[in-house]
Amino acid sequence: MTTSDPTPGTDTGGRHAAPDEPDTDAPETAAAPDEPRRSRFRPATGRPLGRHPAGSSLLSSAGLLLGLVLAPVVFDRLDFDVFDRAAAAARSAATTWPGGGEPWFWPSWVAAVAGVVALLLVGVGLVGVRLPDVVVGVLGVLLALATGRAAWTTLDVVDARLWDLVPVCLVCLLAFGLAISGVAHWRSSGDDQPGSGISGAASASLAGVVVALLLLAGGAGIARFQEEGRGPAGPPQKVAGLLSIRAADAAAADDLAGPWVPQLASAQIGDADDAATAFSARHRDYSAFLPVLLLRGDDVAGEDVDDDWWLTVAAQGFAAEPEVRAWCAANGQDPATCIPRRLP
Repeated sequence: MTTSDPTPGTDTGGRHAAPDEPDTDAPETAAAPDEPRRSRFRPATGRPLGRHPAGSSLLSSAGLLLGLVLAPVVFDRLDFDVFDRAAAAARSAATTWPGGGEPWFWPSWVAAVAGVVALLLVGVGLVGVRLPDVVVGVLGVLLALATGRAAWTTLDVVDARLWDLVPVCLVCLLAFGLAISGVAHWRSSGDDQPGSGISGAASASLAGVVVALLLLAGGAGIARFQEEGRGPAGPPQKVAGLLSIRAADAAAADDLAGPWVPQLASAQIGDADDAATAFSARHRDYSAFLPVLLLRGDDVAGEDVDDDWWLTVAAQGFAAEPEVRAWCAANGQDPATCIPRRLP
Protein backbone atom coordinates (compact mmCIF):
# COMPACT_ATOMS: atom_id res chain seq x y z
CA MET A 1 0.00 0.00 0.00
CA THR A 2 1.28 3.35 -0.99
CA THR A 3 1.54 5.91 1.83
CA SER A 4 0.79 9.51 0.90
CA ASP A 5 3.33 12.15 1.77
CA PRO A 6 2.47 14.26 4.82
CA THR A 7 1.00 17.64 4.14
CA PRO A 8 3.63 20.38 4.41
CA GLY A 9 3.39 22.08 7.73
CA THR A 10 2.07 19.01 9.55
CA ASP A 11 3.80 16.23 11.38
CA THR A 12 3.14 12.59 10.83
CA GLY A 13 0.64 12.58 13.64
CA GLY A 14 -1.60 15.02 11.81
CA ARG A 15 -0.70 17.89 14.10
CA HIS A 16 0.16 21.28 12.57
CA ALA A 17 3.80 22.17 12.79
CA ALA A 18 4.90 25.76 13.51
CA PRO A 19 5.62 27.51 10.21
CA ASP A 20 9.18 28.53 9.51
CA GLU A 21 8.16 32.15 8.72
CA PRO A 22 5.33 34.34 10.03
CA ASP A 23 2.21 34.57 7.91
CA THR A 24 2.24 38.11 6.51
CA ASP A 25 -1.31 37.75 5.21
CA ALA A 26 -2.80 37.24 8.67
CA PRO A 27 -5.04 40.11 9.92
CA GLU A 28 -3.63 42.50 12.50
CA THR A 29 -4.38 41.70 16.09
CA ALA A 30 -7.21 43.87 17.46
CA ALA A 31 -6.36 46.31 20.21
CA ALA A 32 -7.05 45.21 23.73
CA PRO A 33 -10.49 46.26 24.97
CA ASP A 34 -9.01 48.30 27.81
CA GLU A 35 -6.62 50.24 25.56
CA PRO A 36 -7.70 53.93 25.57
CA ARG A 37 -9.02 55.14 22.27
CA ARG A 38 -7.58 58.42 20.98
CA SER A 39 -9.97 61.28 20.57
CA ARG A 40 -9.53 64.56 18.83
CA PHE A 41 -10.87 66.22 21.99
CA ARG A 42 -9.29 66.34 25.40
CA PRO A 43 -10.16 63.54 27.83
CA ALA A 44 -12.38 64.14 30.81
CA THR A 45 -9.41 65.27 32.91
CA GLY A 46 -9.29 68.52 30.91
CA ARG A 47 -6.45 70.98 30.83
CA PRO A 48 -5.37 74.06 32.82
CA LEU A 49 -7.42 77.13 32.00
CA GLY A 50 -4.29 79.07 31.07
CA ARG A 51 -3.68 76.64 28.17
CA HIS A 52 -7.32 76.20 27.16
CA PRO A 53 -8.47 77.88 23.89
CA ALA A 54 -11.08 79.80 25.90
CA GLY A 55 -8.73 80.58 28.77
CA SER A 56 -7.29 83.90 27.65
CA SER A 57 -10.71 85.37 26.82
CA LEU A 58 -12.41 84.16 29.99
CA LEU A 59 -9.55 85.23 32.25
CA SER A 60 -9.47 88.69 30.67
CA SER A 61 -13.23 89.04 31.12
CA ALA A 62 -12.91 87.91 34.74
CA GLY A 63 -10.09 90.38 35.32
CA LEU A 64 -12.22 93.24 34.03
CA LEU A 65 -15.05 92.33 36.39
CA LEU A 66 -12.79 91.95 39.42
CA GLY A 67 -11.18 95.29 38.58
CA LEU A 68 -14.62 96.88 38.53
CA VAL A 69 -15.56 95.27 41.85
CA LEU A 70 -12.33 96.33 43.57
CA ALA A 71 -12.07 99.82 42.07
CA PRO A 72 -14.09 101.55 44.84
CA VAL A 73 -12.05 99.78 47.54
CA VAL A 74 -8.75 100.95 46.05
CA PHE A 75 -9.74 104.44 44.89
CA ASP A 76 -11.41 105.35 48.20
CA ARG A 77 -8.01 105.11 49.87
CA LEU A 78 -6.58 107.80 47.57
CA ASP A 79 -7.78 111.27 48.52
CA PHE A 80 -7.83 112.97 45.12
CA ASP A 81 -10.78 114.22 43.11
CA VAL A 82 -10.00 112.05 40.08
CA PHE A 83 -10.01 108.90 42.25
CA ASP A 84 -13.23 109.98 43.99
CA ARG A 85 -14.93 110.40 40.61
CA ALA A 86 -13.69 107.00 39.42
CA ALA A 87 -14.89 105.27 42.60
CA ALA A 88 -18.29 106.96 42.41
CA ALA A 89 -18.74 105.85 38.81
CA ALA A 90 -17.68 102.28 39.53
CA ARG A 91 -20.30 101.90 42.27
CA SER A 92 -23.07 101.82 39.67
CA ALA A 93 -21.83 98.36 38.64
CA ALA A 94 -19.68 97.22 41.60
CA THR A 95 -21.04 94.66 44.03
CA THR A 96 -22.30 95.72 47.45
CA TRP A 97 -19.36 93.94 49.07
CA PRO A 98 -16.48 94.68 49.29
CA GLY A 99 -16.62 98.07 47.56
CA GLY A 100 -19.92 99.31 48.97
CA GLY A 101 -21.53 99.61 45.54
CA GLU A 102 -25.22 99.96 44.70
CA PRO A 103 -25.28 98.15 41.36
CA TRP A 104 -28.11 99.20 39.08
CA PHE A 105 -26.40 98.17 35.83
CA TRP A 106 -27.57 94.67 36.76
CA PRO A 107 -29.54 93.19 39.68
CA SER A 108 -27.44 92.87 42.80
CA TRP A 109 -27.62 89.07 42.80
CA VAL A 110 -26.49 88.93 39.15
CA ALA A 111 -23.53 91.17 39.98
CA ALA A 112 -22.68 88.88 42.90
CA VAL A 113 -22.82 85.76 40.70
CA ALA A 114 -20.59 87.42 38.11
CA GLY A 115 -18.10 88.39 40.81
CA VAL A 116 -17.98 84.85 42.22
CA VAL A 117 -17.53 83.29 38.75
CA ALA A 118 -14.79 85.81 37.92
CA LEU A 119 -12.97 85.06 41.18
CA LEU A 120 -13.30 81.32 40.56
CA LEU A 121 -11.88 81.61 37.04
CA VAL A 122 -8.89 83.65 38.18
CA GLY A 123 -8.31 81.28 41.11
CA VAL A 124 -8.25 78.08 39.04
CA GLY A 125 -6.18 79.87 36.41
CA LEU A 126 -3.52 80.77 38.97
CA VAL A 127 -3.49 77.34 40.60
CA GLY A 128 -3.40 75.53 37.26
CA VAL A 129 -6.32 73.20 37.99
CA ARG A 130 -7.35 71.07 35.01
CA LEU A 131 -10.94 71.76 33.95
CA PRO A 132 -13.05 69.60 31.64
CA ASP A 133 -14.39 71.36 28.57
CA VAL A 134 -17.96 71.22 29.83
CA VAL A 135 -17.02 73.09 33.02
CA VAL A 136 -15.23 75.76 31.01
CA GLY A 137 -18.33 76.10 28.81
CA VAL A 138 -20.71 76.45 31.77
CA LEU A 139 -18.54 79.10 33.46
CA GLY A 140 -18.29 80.98 30.18
CA VAL A 141 -22.06 80.96 29.68
CA LEU A 142 -22.65 82.27 33.21
CA LEU A 143 -20.16 85.07 32.62
CA ALA A 144 -21.67 85.93 29.22
CA LEU A 145 -25.24 86.09 30.56
CA ALA A 146 -24.26 88.28 33.52
CA THR A 147 -22.07 90.70 31.58
CA GLY A 148 -24.65 90.84 28.80
CA ARG A 149 -27.18 92.17 31.31
CA ALA A 150 -24.74 94.87 32.43
CA ALA A 151 -23.74 95.76 28.86
CA TRP A 152 -27.40 96.29 27.93
CA THR A 153 -27.57 99.16 30.45
CA THR A 154 -25.33 101.18 28.11
CA LEU A 155 -28.51 102.22 26.31
CA ASP A 156 -29.95 103.68 29.53
CA VAL A 157 -26.69 105.47 30.28
CA VAL A 158 -26.58 107.16 26.90
CA ASP A 159 -30.31 107.96 27.00
CA ALA A 160 -29.93 109.60 30.42
CA ARG A 161 -26.73 111.43 29.36
CA LEU A 162 -24.73 109.96 32.21
CA TRP A 163 -21.36 110.60 30.59
CA ASP A 164 -19.44 109.92 33.80
CA LEU A 165 -20.52 106.28 33.46
CA VAL A 166 -19.25 105.79 29.90
CA PRO A 167 -15.96 104.22 31.13
CA VAL A 168 -17.97 101.72 33.21
CA CYS A 169 -20.04 100.88 30.13
CA LEU A 170 -16.86 100.24 28.14
CA VAL A 171 -15.63 97.82 30.82
CA CYS A 172 -18.95 95.93 30.76
CA LEU A 173 -19.00 95.78 26.96
CA LEU A 174 -15.41 94.48 26.82
CA ALA A 175 -16.15 91.87 29.49
CA PHE A 176 -19.24 90.72 27.58
CA GLY A 177 -17.37 90.43 24.27
CA LEU A 178 -14.54 88.43 25.84
CA ALA A 179 -17.00 86.12 27.60
CA ILE A 180 -18.76 85.43 24.28
CA SER A 181 -15.39 84.66 22.68
CA GLY A 182 -14.64 82.22 25.50
CA VAL A 183 -17.96 80.43 25.04
CA ALA A 184 -17.25 80.09 21.31
CA HIS A 185 -13.97 78.27 22.07
CA TRP A 186 -15.12 76.06 24.93
CA ARG A 187 -13.88 72.86 23.26
CA SER A 188 -10.17 72.06 23.36
CA SER A 189 -8.24 70.00 20.81
CA GLY A 190 -6.23 66.90 21.63
CA ASP A 191 -2.93 68.69 21.10
CA ASP A 192 -1.22 69.13 24.43
CA GLN A 193 1.38 71.73 25.26
CA PRO A 194 4.03 71.72 27.97
CA GLY A 195 3.68 73.78 31.11
CA SER A 196 0.97 74.30 33.69
CA GLY A 197 -0.64 77.31 32.04
CA ILE A 198 -0.36 79.44 35.17
CA SER A 199 1.15 82.26 33.16
CA GLY A 200 -2.12 82.57 31.25
CA ALA A 201 -3.73 84.04 34.35
CA ALA A 202 -1.55 87.14 33.91
CA SER A 203 -4.15 88.35 31.40
CA ALA A 204 -6.55 88.85 34.33
CA SER A 205 -4.09 91.21 36.03
CA LEU A 206 -3.62 93.12 32.80
CA ALA A 207 -7.40 93.46 32.47
CA GLY A 208 -7.58 94.92 35.99
CA VAL A 209 -5.05 97.58 34.99
CA VAL A 210 -7.19 98.38 31.94
CA VAL A 211 -10.18 98.98 34.23
CA ALA A 212 -8.21 101.43 36.37
CA LEU A 213 -6.95 103.33 33.33
CA LEU A 214 -10.41 103.53 31.77
CA LEU A 215 -12.04 104.78 34.95
CA LEU A 216 -9.33 107.32 35.74
CA ALA A 217 -8.61 108.63 32.25
CA GLY A 218 -12.23 108.50 31.19
CA GLY A 219 -13.48 110.26 34.31
CA ALA A 220 -10.85 112.99 34.10
CA GLY A 221 -11.45 113.54 30.41
CA ILE A 222 -15.22 113.80 30.80
CA ALA A 223 -14.86 116.20 33.74
CA ARG A 224 -12.57 118.44 31.69
CA PHE A 225 -14.98 118.26 28.75
CA GLN A 226 -17.89 119.39 30.90
CA GLU A 227 -15.89 122.10 32.69
CA GLU A 228 -15.11 123.70 29.34
CA GLY A 229 -18.82 123.96 28.59
CA ARG A 230 -18.79 121.38 25.80
CA GLY A 231 -20.72 118.74 27.70
CA PRO A 232 -24.47 118.60 28.31
CA ALA A 233 -25.69 120.99 30.98
CA GLY A 234 -28.19 120.13 33.68
CA PRO A 235 -28.64 117.33 36.19
CA PRO A 236 -28.64 113.61 35.37
CA GLN A 237 -31.71 112.60 33.41
CA LYS A 238 -34.53 110.14 34.13
CA VAL A 239 -34.64 107.33 36.69
CA ALA A 240 -31.19 106.15 35.59
CA GLY A 241 -29.87 109.53 36.68
CA LEU A 242 -31.32 109.11 40.17
CA LEU A 243 -29.89 105.60 40.39
CA SER A 244 -26.43 106.84 39.45
CA ILE A 245 -26.50 109.59 42.11
CA ARG A 246 -27.66 107.11 44.75
CA ALA A 247 -24.89 104.67 43.82
CA ALA A 248 -22.27 107.42 44.00
CA ASP A 249 -23.55 108.45 47.46
CA ALA A 250 -23.63 104.90 48.85
CA ALA A 251 -20.25 105.02 50.60
CA ALA A 252 -20.95 108.38 52.25
CA ALA A 253 -24.32 107.11 53.48
CA ASP A 254 -22.65 104.11 55.10
CA ASP A 255 -20.15 106.36 56.88
CA LEU A 256 -22.68 108.63 58.60
CA ALA A 257 -22.02 109.15 62.31
CA GLY A 258 -25.52 108.20 63.44
CA PRO A 259 -28.66 106.37 62.28
CA TRP A 260 -30.85 109.50 62.07
CA VAL A 261 -30.69 111.98 59.16
CA PRO A 262 -32.68 115.11 58.25
CA GLN A 263 -34.94 114.60 55.23
CA LEU A 264 -35.08 117.80 53.16
CA ALA A 265 -37.24 116.72 50.22
CA SER A 266 -39.06 113.66 48.92
CA ALA A 267 -41.06 112.57 45.89
CA GLN A 268 -42.81 109.43 44.68
CA ILE A 269 -41.52 108.82 41.17
CA GLY A 270 -41.67 105.24 39.96
CA ASP A 271 -40.89 105.08 36.23
CA ALA A 272 -41.96 108.65 35.41
CA ASP A 273 -38.96 110.06 33.54
CA ASP A 274 -40.06 113.70 33.72
CA ALA A 275 -40.65 113.52 37.48
CA ALA A 276 -37.25 111.83 37.96
CA THR A 277 -35.43 114.57 36.05
CA ALA A 278 -37.29 117.27 38.00
CA PHE A 279 -36.35 115.71 41.34
CA SER A 280 -32.75 115.33 40.18
CA ALA A 281 -32.67 119.07 39.50
CA ARG A 282 -34.20 119.79 42.90
CA HIS A 283 -31.62 117.60 44.58
CA ARG A 284 -28.83 119.48 42.78
CA ASP A 285 -30.25 122.78 44.01
CA TYR A 286 -29.98 121.57 47.61
CA SER A 287 -26.40 120.42 47.01
CA ALA A 288 -25.44 123.97 46.05
CA PHE A 289 -25.62 125.11 49.69
CA LEU A 290 -25.68 121.90 51.79
CA PRO A 291 -23.89 118.54 51.72
CA VAL A 292 -26.71 116.18 50.74
CA LEU A 293 -27.22 112.54 49.82
CA LEU A 294 -29.81 110.89 47.61
CA LEU A 295 -31.56 107.85 49.08
CA ARG A 296 -34.34 105.60 47.89
CA GLY A 297 -37.31 104.82 50.08
CA ASP A 298 -36.08 101.31 50.86
CA ASP A 299 -32.82 102.77 52.22
CA VAL A 300 -34.64 104.13 55.29
CA ALA A 301 -36.85 102.61 57.95
CA GLY A 302 -40.51 103.52 57.68
CA GLU A 303 -43.77 102.12 56.38
CA ASP A 304 -44.74 105.34 54.60
CA VAL A 305 -42.06 105.00 51.89
CA ASP A 306 -40.96 102.21 49.57
CA ASP A 307 -38.68 101.91 46.54
CA ASP A 308 -40.91 104.27 44.53
CA TRP A 309 -39.88 107.14 46.80
CA TRP A 310 -36.75 109.24 46.50
CA LEU A 311 -35.36 111.31 49.37
CA THR A 312 -32.86 114.14 49.64
CA VAL A 313 -31.26 114.03 53.09
CA ALA A 314 -28.54 116.08 54.72
CA ALA A 315 -25.20 114.28 54.75
CA GLN A 316 -25.04 114.30 58.53
CA GLY A 317 -25.95 111.54 60.95
CA PHE A 318 -27.34 111.98 64.45
CA ALA A 319 -27.76 109.65 67.38
CA ALA A 320 -31.37 110.61 68.18
CA GLU A 321 -34.45 112.10 66.59
CA PRO A 322 -34.49 115.33 68.71
CA GLU A 323 -31.00 116.15 67.43
CA VAL A 324 -32.33 116.08 63.88
CA ARG A 325 -35.12 118.50 64.72
CA ALA A 326 -32.64 120.82 66.42
CA TRP A 327 -30.46 120.74 63.30
CA CYS A 328 -33.45 121.62 61.08
CA ALA A 329 -34.27 124.61 63.27
CA ALA A 330 -30.65 125.77 63.43
CA ASN A 331 -30.31 125.65 59.63
CA GLY A 332 -33.54 127.49 58.89
CA GLN A 333 -35.37 124.50 57.43
CA ASP A 334 -39.16 124.28 57.46
CA PRO A 335 -40.09 121.84 60.28
CA ALA A 336 -42.99 120.58 58.16
CA THR A 337 -40.64 119.28 55.47
CA CYS A 338 -37.38 118.78 57.39
CA ILE A 339 -38.20 115.61 59.27
CA PRO A 340 -36.09 112.86 60.88
CA ARG A 341 -35.48 109.66 58.95
CA ARG A 342 -33.91 106.58 60.47
CA LEU A 343 -31.48 104.47 58.54
CA PRO A 344 -31.82 100.70 59.03
